Amino acid sequence: CTTEMKGNFRLPMFMKLTHDEQRFMVDFLRSSGSLKDMAASMGVSYPTVRNYLNELIAKVNRLEEE
Repeated sequence: CTTEMKGNFRLPMFMKLTHDEQRFMVDFLRSSGSLKDMAASMGVSYPTVRNYLNELIAKVNRLEEE
């Protein structure tokens, strides 16, 4: 494809997240926000999932301020 787009466009916040962060958000929604279920499916501890979520929340807050 040789399609080109030029100009200044704002990316949606979701597009500014890494692939892993996007995957985490989708998994979070699929688990209905259960960090316990997320920890089990990811094979990590609950505090690890909680820390990752806290970091993602902080990043989203920073992106909103841009």
